[in-house]
Amino acid sequence: MEYSFEGYIREDGNAGIRNHIGVICSVVCSSVVAKEISERVPGTVPFVHGNGCAQLGDDFKLTKNMLVGISSNPNLYSALLVGLGCETNQISGLLDSIPDTKPVKGIGIQQMAGGENTIKKGVEIVEQWAREAATQKRERLSLSTLTVGILTVDIDESSLNKMAPVIGGVVDRLVEHNANVMMGISQTLEPAGQILSERSEIVEVKNRLRKMAEGLQRKHWKDVRDESIAFQGFSEKEKKLAVLEAEMTGTTPIKSLLGYNEIPAEKGFHLITVPTNIVEALSNMASSGCNVVMIVSRRGVLTGSSALPCMTLTPQNEDEYFDELIDYIVTAEEVSYQVEAILAELLEICSGKQTNLEKLALGEFSIPHVGTTF
Repeated sequence: MEYSFEGYIREDGNAGIRNHIGVICSVVCSSVVAKEISERVPGTVPFVHGNGCAQLGDDFKLTKNMLVGISSNPNLYSALLVGLGCETNQISGLLDSIPDTKPVKGIGIQQMAGGENTIKKGVEIVEQWAREAATQKRERLSLSTLTVGILTVDIDESSLNKMAPVIGGVVDRLVEHNANVMMGISQTLEPAGQILSERSEIVEVKNRLRKMAEGLQRKHWKDVRDESIAFQGFSEKEKKLAVLEAEMTGTTPIKSLLGYNEIPAEKGFHLITVPTNIVEALSNMASSGCNVVMIVSRRGVLTGSSALPCMTLTPQNEDEYFDELIDYIVTAEEVSYQVEAILAELLEICSGKQTNLEKLALGEFSIPHVGTTF
């Protein structure tokens, strides 16, 4: 069976499933101005965050790279970068790093001699882009132009027993038709590193997955003061849950183990590092090129992504999930039937159908920290 959807083809061959105009602050100090520009022009999406000022080292690199990634996301027709002028994360550096595949411009509050001038100029720029974007038509595209993310949130053993075979089947079908699939490495999936390592032919990926299986290495700051608990092995219950979640990754080879804002080098199934914070995890997936994310949850979540439609899937429960948030309920019906049903819903979303999180305007953007903030 051939699968297709209606999207916007981009210059680099990837597909956009939305045609947003991004208004992106380079630093927290320009976030209010960026939001004001976006609020005045329909069709725009603000990407604001608390980073960019006086950042150094890995945190500065992460902020810059994630903003480059979100600007490059194929769901954005164009991107306007709004800076202050004195920040570490300079607009000029961002513009030099963004691939030349779409309209991108940058403006600064200090260079424009104030916020009102910056807002006026920003509105002028994005209004022109909005007119251009409105003339674009969707066209029939193959799954090979699509990148799908999968994020598990608030999952338990009962939910995984019901959902893992179905989601695993969806992953295999997507990869079979040359789509890129990124599965977030959640805290619950980490203990399955040894099992997952057997599905990669790349020595580095094998070793990293095996290391991941040895024990939890991410802790809250208050915990790492005590070296005796900075590294903690997994319990038998955690290992059992991880084996079930590993089934959700399907059966295809693991092509790579991606870090923050890394883009896959080849088509196939990839694992990607994600923080425990849902918004930060979705933002990382967006900056790595995802078009859409399937959120697999026990009952649904109350947030989404500003850049990505988030399709929420839950198992059939008696009364534990939030109906208004759910796009598909996994039942006891035959696995193959539900795989096709989920793919059909996913392709409708990629063709323009709003997810329930989109209808409720539950979308955010946030950048994680890899070190302490001054």
